[in-house]
Amino acid sequence: MADWRAKLKNAMQDTDKSRQEKEAMEMSRFIAEVVLPAFSEITVEMKSHGRTATIRHTETTAAINVQFNGEDELVYRIQGRTFPTRTLPFADIRFRERKGLRLIRVESMFRDGASPYSLEDITKDEIIENFVDNYTRRVET
Repeated sequence: MADWRAKLKNAMQDTDKSRQEKEAMEMSRFIAEVVLPAFSEITVEMKSHGRTATIRHTETTAAINVQFNGEDELVYRIQGRTFPTRTLPFADIRFRERKGLRLIRVESMFRDGASPYSLEDITKDEIIENFVDNYTRRVET
């Protein structure tokens, strides 16, 4: 009966691995089906206002870098934060303080309050709205 601890440990490791794989697959789907289409629409609109917008992404994160006159205005990156019951997307935003003296980094959630939500609940429009809200608050135009 001494092997029960090893058997339990192996079972837990398999469960943890399966959970991690599932979370990575969910985040990958979210990036491909929700975030990248939103970023594509943002890129087109930013270019119509004289900005250069570049999209970079991996399986589990995506970023859009907005430049004006060769200077970075804002880097807006979406990634996931894993909790015991779900993965929540959030935006990691980097921009320069007035006159480019200091680099600032803030995080932005997509919904306020204590109501539970997950990756499946966030829409392309919410991504765009969050980007616009952060861009207009943080960049001097």
